[in-house]
Amino acid sequence: MATSTAPRNRRERRAQAAASQEEKQVPLAQPSRDAPKQKTLLQIAAERQLLADSYSETADFNPSSASVVTTRINADGTLSHVPAPSLESSKEDSASPWLDIVLYTTSLVLLHFTLTFLVTHQYSPSPPHLLPVFLSSTVFNRTPPLLLLMVSALHPRASHPMLQIGFAVMAMACGGYLVKISNEDPYMAVMKQAPELGTLWVWSVVECRWELALLGVLGVGGWGWWEGYTFW
Repeated sequence: MATSTAPRNRRERRAQAAASQEEKQVPLAQPSRDAPKQKTLLQIAAERQLLADSYSETADFNPSSASVVTTRINADGTLSHVPAPSLESSKEDSASPWLDIVLYTTSLVLLHFTLTFLVTHQYSPSPPHLLPVFLSSTVFNRTPPLLLLMVSALHPRASHPMLQIGFAVMAMACGGYLVKISNEDPYMAVMKQAPELGTLWVWSVVECRWELALLGVLGVGGWGWWEGYTFW
């Protein structure tokens, strides 16, 4: 009489399941670092002319230099290849600097409003109200449209060496003149010119590389110390 091997209770069923899982486990091992013995996907694609630039084993495949083509099946059964636009040209077409320019100009306009509020609070006989100062420094002011024109013309080309030198010179000139009028001119001249000069100074320092930006800040500080100006 044959004996039954079926589990009789829950413990035996769990033991049988654990044993079967141990038998089915795949042994872990490191992947092979050897060269592939079969054709790779890039080689197969090159043989089928799915890539415009043929892939060879002697040259490494560079995705930026390869042009991807679209293969279509014609009505007569033949294949036609339509080249797709390259990666660099698609980046140039899709990259629009206007969003960056608008955000950059908005930050500078808010900085101009902040400096206007601080100067008004410093020299006004009564505490200034926020809304009138905001309107007078943003809406009814010539500075925001001038900043928009300057940023749209200079910001996309700010990495040019000549523009970097120009920004460094503008930083030292605006910073030095700001220190001068803050210490020598009457308060009305300071209230009128300090926000614009401070905004241009900060903008020119931000556009410079860190070496020129450090020169634009330390140069103004050194010139103020040489002229005998103090912070108190």
